[in-house]
Amino acid sequence: MDTVKKKTTRRYWRRTAKRKPLWPWGIAPLAGLGILFLFGALFIAPRIEAEVRDQVSQRIDAAGLPAMDVRSDGQGVTINTLAQAEQEIHIQALAASTRCDTWAGQLACPTSVEVRRIESQARPAVLRSRPHQFTVEKINYGVRLSGEVPNLEEHDRILGVAGQHFDDITDALTISNESAGAHFGQAADRALAVASHLKSGRASWSGETLNVDGSADAGAIADIEAQYAALGNESLKGEFNVRSLFDSQRCAADFDQILFNSSIRFQSGSASIDSGNDELLDRLTELARSCPGKLIVQGHTDSHGDADQNQALSLARAAAVRDALVARGIEEDRVAAAGYGESQPIADNSTSAGRAKNRRIVIAVEEMN
Repeated sequence: MDTVKKKTTRRYWRRTAKRKPLWPWGIAPLAGLGILFLFGALFIAPRIEAEVRDQVSQRIDAAGLPAMDVRSDGQGVTINTLAQAEQEIHIQALAASTRCDTWAGQLACPTSVEVRRIESQARPAVLRSRPHQFTVEKINYGVRLSGEVPNLEEHDRILGVAGQHFDDITDALTISNESAGAHFGQAADRALAVASHLKSGRASWSGETLNVDGSADAGAIADIEAQYAALGNESLKGEFNVRSLFDSQRCAADFDQILFNSSIRFQSGSASIDSGNDELLDRLTELARSCPGKLIVQGHTDSHGDADQNQALSLARAAAVRDALVARGIEEDRVAAAGYGESQPIADNSTSAGRAKNRRIVIAVEEMN
């Protein structure tokens, strides 16, 4: 019996899932990140850059180092500077260690620092021009330089010229770093040349004119006038007053004339010179510079009071006048003081007018051997 074979067909059913639409909130996280990025780029990043730039600039400025321009890109810093090569290291270190305020406290904020040194191609600054005063004062065998000079080069040049004329130089000049005008150097040279022939006195450049006041040996007057004339431009010449040294008798007469018309006033019963005598003392000093010989400052009193006390007071007052002349530049070894008290009256002590005349200072002149 034949066996009938049955063919069995198996069917497999595959279930196909239907594609679901993409929901809008599926991209919400990405959109949120985008918004945060834009917010940071537009608002937070510029603030961070500005803070990094400002903090670095302030730190470099506080150290006194030159930085022309500080730029920041994020937290990276670029510094353009005119500093010398050896200063670059300090600028680099200061910038890299700059700290900024963060939510975690103060932290180093630049992530990178680049220092670029550039060469200055700027034109030299034009100095402001104004008149400068300059004085050469002859003191004993030396000279004192005072006033202003425009720059260090001119200062050194003037000292070099002064060294050709004088062995003893007192430098009291100040450097202005400003232009002194076209005639300053010429006037300074003439002032030094003129002063080199003076016995005493000064040559002064006012900024516009050269003025000379002093005394000299009779044989030197012509040389001084020639040095002064070498200025050439008449508009640069001011007052020229150089006196010839004359004999002791004429000096004594001139001292008498000055002290006859004006008397040195003292505080009552004291050797303290009253204020207001400066102009008179200056006139006596100028005359003393022109006189040869030794000066004897003599003090006299009226007869009121004890004779010994009057003699001591007259000496103290004479010494005060001597000290005032020395303080104004008269050589100390040329001036002496003497007190005569009431012993040499020139008027009647019984009247107030007479006593006023007897209270006096006299300056005598003696030839020096």
